[in-house]
Amino acid sequence: MRWRATTIAFVIASMQPLMAGAQDAPGKAAYDKNCASCHGPDGAGVAKKAAVLKIDPALLNMGRDEVAKQTKEEKKEITLNGKNKMPAYGKKMAAADVDAVMDYSMSLIAKLRAGK
Repeated sequence: MRWRATTIAFVIASMQPLMAGAQDAPGKAAYDKNCASCHGPDGAGVAKKAAVLKIDPALLNMGRDEVAKQTKEEKKEITLNGKNKMPAYGKKMAAADVDAVMDYSMSLIAKLRAGK
């Protein structure tokens, strides 16, 4: 009987990483793959990337006022077609991924703004 409880506990414990991945917010995987290298995992920006791009690190922070004032459609337009040093992702990402990334990034922006 004891071995059965141990086996069940082991199976449940080994499934935790799989279940955690299934609970990730929609768009997070695509954001992590395409956006996080510049904007960071939390949207606050990556200073080292800004140095490589030779731009002000604040420009990579999605919580700044300029970005917060943009509509979702304006953000999507920039994501699809690029702007300044930001590359275009219209041909690199599926339309469904772009929409999911927009929703996920909007949640990051809200968290950043709430922390101000």
